[in-house]
Amino acid sequence: MTSEAQRQNALDAIDRHAAELRAVSQFIHDHPEIALEEVESSNAAADILEKLGFDVERGIAGLGTAFRATAGSDDGPHIAFLAEYDALPGVGHGCGHNLIALSALAAGVGARSALEGRHGRITVFGTPAEEAVGGKVIMKDAGIFDDVDAAMGAHPGDAEAWCPTVPGSGEALACQGVTIAFRGQAAHAAADPFNGINALDGIILTFNGINALRQHVKSDARLHGIIVKGGDAANVIPDYAEAFFFVRAATQTYMYELVEKVRRIAEGAALMTGATLEFSFPEPASWDMITNYTLANALKANIDRVGLALPEAKAQEANGSTDWGNVSYTVPSVETAYPIINRVCTWHSQDVVDAAESELGYGNTFLVAKAMALTAIDLIENPETLTAIKTEFTEARDRRIAAR
Repeated sequence: MTSEAQRQNALDAIDRHAAELRAVSQFIHDHPEIALEEVESSNAAADILEKLGFDVERGIAGLGTAFRATAGSDDGPHIAFLAEYDALPGVGHGCGHNLIALSALAAGVGARSALEGRHGRITVFGTPAEEAVGGKVIMKDAGIFDDVDAAMGAHPGDAEAWCPTVPGSGEALACQGVTIAFRGQAAHAAADPFNGINALDGIILTFNGINALRQHVKSDARLHGIIVKGGDAANVIPDYAEAFFFVRAATQTYMYELVEKVRRIAEGAALMTGATLEFSFPEPASWDMITNYTLANALKANIDRVGLALPEAKAQEANGSTDWGNVSYTVPSVETAYPIINRVCTWHSQDVVDAAESELGYGNTFLVAKAMALTAIDLIENPETLTAIKTEFTEARDRRIAAR
């Protein structure tokens, strides 16, 4: 089979299975499951790949809702697509992860169909808990991605979404989640408050200290949190209070510097109130993203080829975080954005929930999946492109590590 025929075979395979792939995405959308609870969603994704000829291993890296679905041979390039499927608590699929899953599933199905007569391997990884915990971090630390030569993914966006093809685009903030808790002493708030130690005061003072800190941080920093528990009754001095914060910055070094400043603020609040501080990290940190621009440009060429019109990329300060960042320190990576709504909107919202099950959303997801499948074929077919991707990866990673 000629190269062009195999490419057409990939596109045809996606079209042929579009209805059943879309049904999986719709099921995930209509049955939102939050981080590490995506049992039905991950099973639906793994089941369709198993049905379509992939060898599927479930529960990898000690994560019950993670999976690895592989096709092809071990004696050629190994190209991966990363699927997400967790929902947001109280929102549902307000980040379009049902479409992220669809793009990876469809790309895998398409690329697999073009493997005949080629030495190469395609893997679709089911990566749970992107919105919390960071499933990819756990998978990366377990060595799951160590033998992958290039990894691709696609994230839904609004009308301004683009493929990150130029330096300074495709950035993500390093992020550490922090739990701050205080233990005090309960007392009657009216009869003998002087016998109490108010744990909630510790949380409030910590919030005020962090608010003051915001004036003195770099523009790339983000500090934001919620009170998880503030007490049980207004007439009882709270003996336990807890907050959760995200500390973000453009580099890991600055992120950890800010974490220590937040720790000192909380320690000061403990001194002022007499409460005992508990400062902990309930989940591993997400790292900054090293987008591979050689890979991104190869993907963008195929995005153009399938007719998905995107605005030109431009350098932009990062404003979000993802566990893709950790993966990007192990394997050359790109996560393109693409539009599922024809205007600018706020993310993590009902607008996105609706757009994630729209005709525009599904149509563009299949187009970006086709582009990723074609890019995988290009990388398997053209070792010089893969060599350039790996060269850029090594140099970029070394620069990031040196800058820590």
